[in-house]
Amino acid sequence: MTTTLGTAEESVATLIERANRMHGETVASWTYELTADVDNIGVAVSDTAKTLRVNPCWLRFVLASGDFTVCVADEIEAWYLIQALTQGI
Repeated sequence: MTTTLGTAEESVATLIERANRMHGETVASWTYELTADVDNIGVAVSDTAKTLRVNPCWLRFVLASGDFTVCVADEIEAWYLIQALTQGI
């Protein structure tokens, strides 16, 4: 695997910046955390932030395999979709 952790983290940081701009997040903006506490990826939500929690080994793997968008970036969009669907109930 040739993708370094630094390169992987840069990709997530760029994704987070883009998501905050695109969705106009100000109060509860997106942050990220690289952690082995999740197997792959997860989302933790509080009053002040939405945190994308990503396993660094898995992140390097999906970047190297070209699956970053479908495995990581789409996780944020899925969160917004789920929120829209559940708030309409």
